[in-house]
Amino acid sequence: MAVLDLANLPSGTRVFVDTNIFTLYFANMSATCNAFIQRVQAADIHAFVNSRVMLDLLHKLMLAEAFARGLVKPGTAGQAQAWRVEKWLSKDRTRGALLTNYQGQFEAVFSLGVGLLRTSKKTLVESKTERMAHGLMAGDSIHVGCMARHKPPIADIVTCDGGFDHIPGITIWKP
Repeated sequence: MAVLDLANLPSGTRVFVDTNIFTLYFANMSATCNAFIQRVQAADIHAFVNSRVMLDLLHKLMLAEAFARGLVKPGTAGQAQAWRVEKWLSKDRTRGALLTNYQGQFEAVFSLGVGLLRTSKKTLVESKTERMAHGLMAGDSIHVGCMARHKPPIADIVTCDGGFDHIPGITIWKP
């Protein structure tokens, strides 16, 4: 398991992309992530995600919009922040219509040329192997399981998350 600088990712590499990379890109918080996404869009890099990444991204983009527009005051922890948005929405369900930008950002990911890996029932069940072997949380084990079970397997991941750094056979690219 090698941890390498994302700026040095070779052309043509097939990579799995973690949610946090898209989050940094849409928040314009990392020049390296922005350059990476441009390379994906130019088909210089072959990027893949699974439904878990996309669901997490949709959730995070919705929260970010609510906070950025000042509709909800941010808390200190991720769960507390999600709870604040949920509470705000529950007071008046028509408020959901005020949040519109996040959906366009979410859909833009597919126009970048990112491939969506299928997360089958078999992968969901068999990812226990990754959880047990590497001490991973459920979501991360599903990512590694999708990478390992893809034909051909994907051995590279782009992430800011340190949870993959100890897994043999995976090359981690970080901004």
